[in-house]
Amino acid sequence: MVGEQRPPASAATRLLPALVVACLVVLVFWNLGGAPLLEPDEGRYTEIPREMLATGQFVTPHLDGVLYFEKPPLHYWLTAVAIRLLGLSAFSARLWSAIFGLAGAALAYALGAAMGGRRAGAVAAVALGTSPFWVGLARLATLDMTVTFFLTATLACFWFAHRTVAEGLGAPPSRVRLWWYGMFVAAALSVLAKGLIGIVIPGAVVFFYLWATRQWRVLAAVPWLTGVPLFLAVAAPWHLLAAARTPDFAWFYFVHEHLMRFATSEAQRQEPFWFFFAIVGLGCVPWSGLFPASAMLVEWRRLRESLAEQREAVFLLVWAGFIVAFFSASRSKLIPYVLPALPPLAVLVGLAVERARGGSLAAPRAERWGLVVGGALTAVWGLALVWAGLGKIGRLGLGGVVSPRLLAPGLVVIVAAAMVAASGFSRAWEQRLLALFAAGACLCAAIEGVVPLVGRERSSEVIAARLRPELRPGDLVFSYGCFPESLPVYLDRTVGVAAFEGELAFGISHLTPDDRRRRFPTAEEFRGVWDSGQRVFAVVEKRSWSQEFAREGITHARLLWQGESLVLLSNERAAPGR
Repeated sequence: MVGEQRPPASAATRLLPALVVACLVVLVFWNLGGAPLLEPDEGRYTEIPREMLATGQFVTPHLDGVLYFEKPPLHYWLTAVAIRLLGLSAFSARLWSAIFGLAGAALAYALGAAMGGRRAGAVAAVALGTSPFWVGLARLATLDMTVTFFLTATLACFWFAHRTVAEGLGAPPSRVRLWWYGMFVAAALSVLAKGLIGIVIPGAVVFFYLWATRQWRVLAAVPWLTGVPLFLAVAAPWHLLAAARTPDFAWFYFVHEHLMRFATSEAQRQEPFWFFFAIVGLGCVPWSGLFPASAMLVEWRRLRESLAEQREAVFLLVWAGFIVAFFSASRSKLIPYVLPALPPLAVLVGLAVERARGGSLAAPRAERWGLVVGGALTAVWGLALVWAGLGKIGRLGLGGVVSPRLLAPGLVVIVAAAMVAASGFSRAWEQRLLALFAAGACLCAAIEGVVPLVGRERSSEVIAARLRPELRPGDLVFSYGCFPESLPVYLDRTVGVAAFEGELAFGISHLTPDDRRRRFPTAEEFRGVWDSGQRVFAVVEKRSWSQEFAREGITHARLLWQGESLVLLSNERAAPGR
């Protein structure tokens, strides 16, 4: 009724939003630098900014001292700032991923609140901020969270700007122009973060959305004459400078790294078409159980007749659906590629929950059973943690040893999963949301227990700690037949790489013949380095080093350290009696 007084909110109710935000901050930032940098991505994306600071060369990125143009430099620049201010550490390397992870949850809240009200926005932010896939990548030093944030910002700015045109809201023209300009700037920063997908993905999503909803007149409201120059002013200078300094930059960057990587299997990252569907489903538990119910927000049989009522859901479904379909069609697939699909999916969950609370969800049975399925998928993760905690997963290097750091969280996740499944048969949405939040938070917290265990065998921290006391001025350090990319970070110096090129091939091809032989020798050339009389250390794959050395005629090597997959060798003969 008009004028009806609502009862004052209790202290607990007023504190709840702050407690939820605090929980999300803790999930992302707690012990952020506690695990070592993981191979290969975290090593690579920390070493490049380290070298930028060491050399003062910020236009042409270098990895291990050679040109590296596989990705544009925005994330490197940001990480270099963090390293300069905070020092070189795993925390400073991961800082921007964590910041953009939280900022992405804030964008999900803003979109959800604009489309379905503040409660829908809150659910969207919580669903995103407690998805293991999202939290896991927010805690890693990669550029995926950076590009995801700016892609999300691009499409969010488009939504806020275009709805004033589509709905005739009559917002001040200056505010609308700011949204349009924000879209152009965010798209440019997306391009500087990861290349052409910064315009391909937003452009395709907007095109298919306008086509589906017949809103082409929105394009006439875009300030193209000033927006495009603004985009170019942000995105173009680095590309022009890089091309001017490296003549074959354009071919390698645009053709090899964009077109060929997408259309061919050259990168050797083939996966089945359904790969990303599985990643999204398992990576967003327990919330992914609600994805089918979220899709039913659109009345597909009346799609062309009732778009005015379904505009929000259509936009979000086109957004998430195009990203999953686009990368599923690629011949090169890596798990983080599909991360930008998570914000729109989280907002869809927020809208679905809000409509269900109001009794207007079209398919309550799908929502109810979605909670049961979400609980079951969460239980699968809990059982996997318990199995790993019992020492049954050898790749974690536990060797049959029981690990309470995995066992206890696994049992908690299983209990939380049962709460989610049981909540599907409850009528109280507060209980359902509490169960979803608890399960997601518990599962994300368990990540903190897993990453350090993985890092013991997927990081060069231990090797560098063993090697540093041995090093003297003039000693040579090589990796042989492999390239542990965090090794230069932990040694704070570049290393030689023998009998291996990999992703360094483009940069190696730009070296002079003498520099190539000195820093990147072939297996045959390395034998001369090893026998030169100068002290040489080599990191080699454990499974094959003795056979490979024997095949190349290297007859002496002293074992200094060995792990599950790598060994550290020296060409210095052991003293008698040692």
